[in-house]
Amino acid sequence: MLSSKFINFMKAINSGRLEKLSCVVELGRVGVRMAEEYSTRFDLLDVEQCLYLSEFQTPQLEKAEKHLLNLVKKNDPLFSLLEYYDNYPYSYSDINYFFKGCLKSGVEISIKAVNPSARNSYFKKVKKLEKSLRYQKFLRPWLNEKYQVEEVLKDLEEHSIQKFNLVNEIKFTKSMTDYLEEYKDVKFLKRIKFPKVYTYLSSEEKVACEYIYGSYFYELLQYNRLAYKDVLDLIRAQLFFILKVGIFHNNLHSGNLILSDEGNIYFLDCNSLGVLKTQTREGLFKILKFTLKEEFKEVAITLNEISEKKFTIEEIETLAKKIEDIYSINYTTNNTFIRKLMEIFKVANNFGIVYDKDIFSAFKSFIYLDKMVNKTKDKNSIFKDDLLRVLDEIEEFIKSSNN
Repeated sequence: MLSSKFINFMKAINSGRLEKLSCVVELGRVGVRMAEEYSTRFDLLDVEQCLYLSEFQTPQLEKAEKHLLNLVKKNDPLFSLLEYYDNYPYSYSDINYFFKGCLKSGVEISIKAVNPSARNSYFKKVKKLEKSLRYQKFLRPWLNEKYQVEEVLKDLEEHSIQKFNLVNEIKFTKSMTDYLEEYKDVKFLKRIKFPKVYTYLSSEEKVACEYIYGSYFYELLQYNRLAYKDVLDLIRAQLFFILKVGIFHNNLHSGNLILSDEGNIYFLDCNSLGVLKTQTREGLFKILKFTLKEEFKEVAITLNEISEKKFTIEEIETLAKKIEDIYSINYTTNNTFIRKLMEIFKVANNFGIVYDKDIFSAFKSFIYLDKMVNKTKDKNSIFKDDLLRVLDEIEEFIKSSNN
């Protein structure tokens, strides 16, 4: 049954019909994860398909009701240090549940606990799909030849192992907090925070961190209370980490961001980090700026610089013309800057440009941030101009720090 649902999803991709892609939810959590993996693979899918698949999120799946005492053993040392705790979760994320508690010291904490049965079930399904693929790729060679399913499933498993081990969240949250401390003098990072993690109370199965009073971004978006200026501050911070640091939170969504009562923006669930090589992030920075300025030959030259395969001057001229043609198209849906940027990368890929795989993680952030811009931007704001100013600010800091 799982195998047939998987083949139906791949056939839906191959058909090119967006409405058929909704069958991905029949695969449950694995399907949503597959949608996430394919949502940035403009090298394999049409950009319209990528953007459609990026809409699927694990919170849309039905959750089994779990209590804290179902997930954390009663003899865990954590309970001896708690003054009180809520046995019912106040939120959930993927296979994890969040509970509020208070330490005997008076510090209020959030306890994130993993659902081991859901985690084990998930990995069993992944293994079952991998086993099925060994048979299916002989019957349907296009699965690997056209869509590199074997590679995508392998990436999915590796990313999931990283995300579902809460030790990584402890480690990665500390890393990002250390980077914030290193760049504490950067003005546009002042509002950005990561919650304090209580390592001595945490483990592979649970994470205890400070409880943040505020509103999740999905709540603010639902009631039209998320301000465009807050989204721009988020974009400044995320692009700084992507383009300057080269290490960034790689699990952004509206359930992982909180606007605190003090006006700070908290990044939660830092269980996955994206990493860009120096050549990739520097090239990506230039491509963003040249595209915004509509300097298409410079875009083509930079794409050639970050490509594993190099092209002649004549070929670069041809690519520049193709990019200009793509940029001039007014798409009927998702006619945004990031949509056009993805189309440019798609055209370059079809032309023969070969990218390092790490670039896809950056586009995952780009797509999410672009969606928030569309939901919050007022009619008088021009995002292209605002984004260019953001890049100028980051570039100014980079130049000053290099002097």
